[in-house]
Amino acid sequence: MIQSPRVIFQDSELLVIEKPAGWVVNRSQTTSHQQTIQDWLENESASRRIASSRDFSKRSGIVHRLDKETSGLLLVAKNEKSFFNLQSQFKNHQVKKKYLVLLHGHLIPEEGRIEASISRNPFDRHKFGVFLAGRRAVTNYRVKRYFS
Repeated sequence: MIQSPRVIFQDSELLVIEKPAGWVVNRSQTTSHQQTIQDWLENESASRRIASSRDFSKRSGIVHRLDKETSGLLLVAKNEKSFFNLQSQFKNHQVKKKYLVLLHGHLIPEEGRIEASISRNPFDRHKFGVFLAGRRAVTNYRVKRYFS
C-alpha cells in the first residue's frame, strides 16, 4: 500500500511535505488516472490559498518535483511572492539537493561525477533518459558504506 503525503512544516509562506515513493508530483496527460501530489494539495485545507498568477495557480504552488519512485521533501509556496522567490533559487542553483540511494552490489568507482543530458524519451513519452537534446544534469556521488 502506498503511503499518503504528510506535512512536515508550514508557515504563512511555505509548506514542506514528505512525498512518498510511488506518487507523481504534477498532473499531466500521462498521469490521467493516478492521484498526484498536486491533487492532494488542492484537497488539503491547510494549503488553500488565493492565487493570482497563472503559473502559480497552474502548478498549485509546487516549486520543484521529485521522480515518481523517489521519496523526499517537496517545497510548496503558499503565495505568489514565495513561489517566484523559491523558483528563482532553484533556477539559479542556490538550492542544493542531496539524495540517499540504496543499490544492489558495489559501485565502482566509489566516488565520482556523472554529467548527462536528460529529457523525455521521444520513443516512450512515459520515460526519461539520456539524450543529446536534454537538459544538463550533474550528479556528484560518494559511497557512504556497504551492507553485507
